[in-house]
Amino acid sequence: MLRRRLVIAGIIVVACILLAIIGVYIGYQRALAPVSTSSATQEVEVQRGESATDVAEDLYKRGLIRNRTAFLYFYRGHHGVSGIQAGTYALAPNMKPAQILSILTHGQVVSDAISVTIPEGYDVQEIATTLQEHGICQSAAFLKAVQTGSVKASFMAQLANRKDVRYRLEGFLFPDTYQFQPNEPPVEVIDEMLEDFQKRVLTPANVAQMKASHLTLNQLITEASLVENEAQVDKERPLIASVIQNRLKKGMKLQIDATVEYALGHHVDVVTDADLENAKGPYNTYLHAGLPPGPIGSPGLKSIEAVLKPAKTDYLYYVAKGDGSGEHYFSTTYAQQLHNEQLRTQNLKKQADNP
Repeated sequence: MLRRRLVIAGIIVVACILLAIIGVYIGYQRALAPVSTSSATQEVEVQRGESATDVAEDLYKRGLIRNRTAFLYFYRGHHGVSGIQAGTYALAPNMKPAQILSILTHGQVVSDAISVTIPEGYDVQEIATTLQEHGICQSAAFLKAVQTGSVKASFMAQLANRKDVRYRLEGFLFPDTYQFQPNEPPVEVIDEMLEDFQKRVLTPANVAQMKASHLTLNQLITEASLVENEAQVDKERPLIASVIQNRLKKGMKLQIDATVEYALGHHVDVVTDADLENAKGPYNTYLHAGLPPGPIGSPGLKSIEAVLKPAKTDYLYYVAKGDGSGEHYFSTTYAQQLHNEQLRTQNLKKQADNP
């Protein structure tokens, strides 16, 4: 009799568990149903760096999803923990969460959003020109906001009291692909780029390595901007970073052509004695020892990481091979450098003879 009662009790327990599972499943499926039959779209902006939880909260408040938890569970089950792209989207209450997530993770932004890519190495003036060409904001207004605009980035406190810096935000407008609106306020464009920098560059690991290397944020990005301008081949970035750091330790002038161009304010094919004479400002590393006052462009992550983890070498010199490879010859003595310059001349002649 007791055994029979236990069996019955077990069956009841199992049945209750099954009913509970079925109930949860039905509830989950209902939570993933459209909120309504309305096809009226809303413009939803996803900010760069915004978490999936933040997005779910915004969608719930707008009446575009039924349940935040179910939305996040479905997202993580089908899209991992990342994948929602920044941008402005057109979403409607008659869309299922699966449809909404497909739009968000594939970056299907509304048609008037403008996609613009800021290449690695661009300086502030080049960024301003690019934004104007894409109809995002006027170059002059952007440059004014760069200098005097009220920005949100907390790391700006680390850049206070720098002297002789040409542009306040030079080097810290992270090179990336962005989705901006036509005629977007320049300070909002800047805030998004600075937020991207903070998220991508100032990771706990990078900040710890920066402290271990005894580098300030300005020193790190300034040196990385030099590496970005000098390196064409990724594998050489740590080598070029090592040359820069070795010369700094010895008190040698860096003598980097890109700093002369920045001091001049325009590109030159070959730096001449006249250019050195005309570029007397503090950015000219032929005339002034140490790093320039600030970055000369926006470095990418690979150049930043090269400065944080440079190659261990005794190199003090390098010169482009001139063979079309984009690579350099590296040397420890000036005599070796002169020999390498001769090799470069020979390579250039070969290139000219065999176009």
